[in-house]
Amino acid sequence: MIPLVGDITELNLGLTEDIVPKDISTVYHLAAVHDLGPDPKGIIQRTNVDGTRNIIDFCKKYGVGRLLFCSTAYTNGHNPYENSKTACEEMVAKSGIPYVIFKPSIIMGSDKYQYSGHFLQFIMLIIRLHRMAETIRRSLEGSMRLPAIRPVFRIPGDPMALLNLVSVEDVAERIAQNERGRNIEDSGTFWLTNPKPPRLQELCDWVSEVILVDLKMAPDKFPAMPLESALQQYGKAFLPYLRGDHFDNVVTTVMPDVPIDKGFIQRAVQRAILEGGKDVVI
Repeated sequence: MIPLVGDITELNLGLTEDIVPKDISTVYHLAAVHDLGPDPKGIIQRTNVDGTRNIIDFCKKYGVGRLLFCSTAYTNGHNPYENSKTACEEMVAKSGIPYVIFKPSIIMGSDKYQYSGHFLQFIMLIIRLHRMAETIRRSLEGSMRLPAIRPVFRIPGDPMALLNLVSVEDVAERIAQNERGRNIEDSGTFWLTNPKPPRLQELCDWVSEVILVDLKMAPDKFPAMPLESALQQYGKAFLPYLRGDHFDNVVTTVMPDVPIDKGFIQRAVQRAILEGGKDVVI
């Protein structure tokens, strides 16, 4: 394996022809801007869509025999990111290159391979909002001689809906398994999803035990308190994913080696808190 440093937003991936190996058998296309917000400067379009076009042109130019593209299970048009992945899948499928498209659900870092995905970013946003109000709350509780209370925080979403989470190492292993056992002529789409995902309120209960804030999924409209309004403003990019996952046509799923259970979620939240809750754009 020869590592090359390039740029998918540039023609020929920013590589001079003299350093490109002449016998590339497979290209793994994993690069993308993974931002669920708006795309006013067109960065998602240039990186994800134009970048994929450059990857395809590169493969054709150098006779690459196979293209493995990592997309997402979420191509429902919720945001520019999802739209970009839909466009990329269509380009890859029509490229004429033998291909595999992988569609993972919401990827979580694991104990072994840490990664701050969108679910943890959303939880850290809740934690940061409550930290801002904690000093004031404690001051009021002390001056009025009230007992300390555990705040309740409502989140718009379906408490019984499923949120499909899968560990990064399970996704990586399934991609590797596909390549190890592949037939060079095979093309297709593989859904890397969890067959037994947790329910949203179940996730909230697990997280609540760690952050000492009672998180409640609220399926109906409610008069939001200031912190709840702030979450809906700053975390609105993630809110569409709290309506539940419906992968009706999924055939290939991940049988997780790393179960997404209470212990997994609580350890992930604890790690994020210890790392300081780094600001990452949802």
